[in-house]
Amino acid sequence: MAVGTYALTTLANLKSALGISGSSEDAVLESMVDRATALIESACDRKLKSRTHREWCMPAGERTLTIDHPPISNINTVSYGRQTCMTITSDTASSDVLATVGFDGSEVRLYKVNSAGSASTATVATASYPTSTTIVNYINASVAGWSATLSRNAYANSMYRFGGRGVTDAPCNVDFPRDNVSQYEVEFDIGLIHITSDRFPGIRSDGAHLNTFPSGFYPVFVEYVGGYSTVPSDLEQACIEIATDIYNDRGNDKNMASEGLGDYNYSRQAAEQLIGMRANLLAAYTEIR
Repeated sequence: MAVGTYALTTLANLKSALGISGSSEDAVLESMVDRATALIESACDRKLKSRTHREWCMPAGERTLTIDHPPISNINTVSYGRQTCMTITSDTASSDVLATVGFDGSEVRLYKVNSAGSASTATVATASYPTSTTIVNYINASVAGWSATLSRNAYANSMYRFGGRGVTDAPCNVDFPRDNVSQYEVEFDIGLIHITSDRFPGIRSDGAHLNTFPSGFYPVFVEYVGGYSTVPSDLEQACIEIATDIYNDRGNDKNMASEGLGDYNYSRQAAEQLIGMRANLLAAYTEIR
C-alpha cells in the first residue's frame, strides 16, 4: 500500500513530523494521509493536486467559463455545438420489455430486459475505447443484441452525458460538441477562460448576437490539467497537522467527547473542527474565486 496518487503530503514527511523512524505503522500512517487529504479537498470543494479534469461549463455573461479545479496548467480543448457521432440500436427492440442507452462521461451503458424478464448490462469504457469509431466497432463485434452505426469519429470523453434513454421505439443518437474554440484567454491561477472569438452561430443579416454560445444546459466542454504540480507548503502543512491529529486520535472511544481525571483533561475534535483549526492555512484555497 502507498499514499494515494493525489495525496497532499508524503509518508516520509508525516513520519518526520511524528518522530517515527520504523516502518511497522506505515500502512496506518498512509491511511491518515489519504483521510486528511480527503477532508481538505472536501472543505475546499476542489481537487488540489494536478490531474486531468473534464467539465461541462455554463458560461457566465456568455463569454467567461469558470472551471472547478484551479490553477490551470494546460487546456486540451474548449468545445461546444452539437452533432451526432454514432447511433446505437437494440437488435431485439421488437421484443424487449425495456432497452436503454446511457453515457455518464466514462462509459456507455447498454441495458435491456428481455421478454422473459431477464436483465442484461454491457458497458463500454472510454478509457479503453477513446473514440466513437472504437466504441462502434466494439459494440458491433462484441456486444450481443446491440448494434451501432458511426456518423463521425469523435473524442469519446467529450460526448454529451445522458441517463438511460429508451431505444425500443427509436435508436439512440449520441452527440458530441462539434466546434472547438480557437481564440480564448486564460487566467491560469484562478481558473477563468475568456472566449474572444468563436464560430457559432454564423453571420446573421441583422448582426444581432453574433459569436455567442448556444443556449442550453452546461453547453461547453472543457478538458484541462488543473491543480498544483507541487503542493504549496502551507497546504502540505495543513495535511500533516490533520493527519497527525487523526493518528493521535486512533483507538479512542468515538462516543466520548471528553474525559477528566485530576489535572488531566482530554477532548476529541470532530472532523469539521480539525479543518476549522487550520482555517488560516486553507483560506487561500477555499476563497480562490
